[in-house]
Amino acid sequence: MNKLKIPTEKSQLPVSLKNLIAAIESEKNMTPRFARELIRNADLKAEDLSPWVNFDHPPEDSYGRQLIYNGGYFEMMAMAWLPGDFSAIHDHGHTQWGAVKIFGPAEHATFLVQDGEINTISRVQIKPGEVLAVGNQIVHQMGNNSDSKFVSFHMYGAYDRENDITTDARVYDLNEKYVQRTNGGVFFALPEDKITRREPAPYADYLTWLRHTVELLNRLLKIKNQDHLSPELDCKEKLLTENLFDKSNWKWFEDDLMRHVNETTGHMDDMGFWKIVRGELTAAAQLEKELLFNLGDEDPFFTYAELYDDVIGQPCLDDFIAAYLKFVVKTYNLDMREKNLLSIGCGTGIVEAFMIEELGIKKENLLGIDISEPMVRVAQRSINARTADILKFTGETWDLTYCGLNVFQYLPADVLEKAIEVTASITKDYFIGDFITPDHIRSYPHVIKSKNVISLRNPVLIEKGNRTYQESEIINVSRNKDNLIITHEGKHLRFMPSLLRLRHLFQRTFKGRVDVYDAVTLNPIDEKADTCPSTRFLIVASKKG
Repeated sequence: MNKLKIPTEKSQLPVSLKNLIAAIESEKNMTPRFARELIRNADLKAEDLSPWVNFDHPPEDSYGRQLIYNGGYFEMMAMAWLPGDFSAIHDHGHTQWGAVKIFGPAEHATFLVQDGEINTISRVQIKPGEVLAVGNQIVHQMGNNSDSKFVSFHMYGAYDRENDITTDARVYDLNEKYVQRTNGGVFFALPEDKITRREPAPYADYLTWLRHTVELLNRLLKIKNQDHLSPELDCKEKLLTENLFDKSNWKWFEDDLMRHVNETTGHMDDMGFWKIVRGELTAAAQLEKELLFNLGDEDPFFTYAELYDDVIGQPCLDDFIAAYLKFVVKTYNLDMREKNLLSIGCGTGIVEAFMIEELGIKKENLLGIDISEPMVRVAQRSINARTADILKFTGETWDLTYCGLNVFQYLPADVLEKAIEVTASITKDYFIGDFITPDHIRSYPHVIKSKNVISLRNPVLIEKGNRTYQESEIINVSRNKDNLIITHEGKHLRFMPSLLRLRHLFQRTFKGRVDVYDAVTLNPIDEKADTCPSTRFLIVASKKG
């Protein structure tokens, strides 16, 4: 374990630290806020700490830790943070006041310990050069989730003590469910000789437990990669991995999450919590990928394909797609038994299977195409499907073409028009497809929940090439397999042209009748409208007038 060296004499310190010490000694009523202001005014630079910086700390130390100066009732220390270094969740023992100046892109989390529970209050990125106040009640965690190393300066004081300012610090081990008291570094996986005593830990909510477990496992893996784990730590690593992705955690996660979600709309009521939950799950997904899957740079739909029908396909088929397909068949007097159909962007084939089973189209007369091989592999279980790109699709014509779930809008703006032109060239009778309006974000849920999948979605509107896109970042938590599976599916863009623009584009390419309906209510939409109540609209385009 990293040991503190003998502190430096005041005369050997850089001017910035000498001035800071003088300011501290002249103040008789120090507070965390005032300590922060003193450090802000001290003009302290990262290079001032270089004699005490230790980036060669052993892997069992969660960060480098070196005493700079001992002023009796206050201490100054330098901490060194390699990529992936994180302290455990902790407080500062006897400290009454203090402050920390951070010289790199640190992550800082704070926690509320109250009434026998511990919950995450916030987890934020700190700007280099920022100073944080530290009091005797703060429970927090600091770490480096960047790709570069950095240092931080720490000052802690207590008027009623002479030395050992930070002794008897609490380290929260939320797996063993103990608070470990220590007089040294607030590291993960403390050895027994660094723990002075234990006491029961407060009950942790799922997200606080999750991040603690993820960072503890990351630390054990660093030790494993650079050294040999002791039999005790090796056993701990295996047990932690099993516990982290145990399906029994599903109910714990679901209950904690849904307390913050409007179950009618799926919208998150607490956006501070929303930021925390996405951060914790993203970190867990990355670790699970490394430990259990090792997928590398696969198609982002690799895992999503298996979950798609639970969270998107079946709910959308039940909520509006089945109804609008039956509406089109009836309104346009289509005998599906005599038609052949190309489905563009068929995904898992769930809608196309409905067409075969419920609308009477013959299986041999329907082909689904998609550019995602994983999606096509799932679709081939129930329909004829192959991997293909509509932009390169030539030589075949179809009575009907279909494009559901706004698949066309996943295309970049500069090729959407070409895709519709190609579709028009291969369509004999009708095109049927649904789209979303530019204001779809108002009805887009943050959380979609099924029996075995909880899908978290973070939609934002962005500008790209002077076009408006909706960017949706997706994280899925599922229990369909042997483990609780947490996957970060990435960010997906959808081009958001106006309803009116798409109407005109179909009128120009099909050169026939183009009808537009609200995809949910099936009410016709006015020719000058830009949006509709449900934010989803149905286009039926014909080659005939």
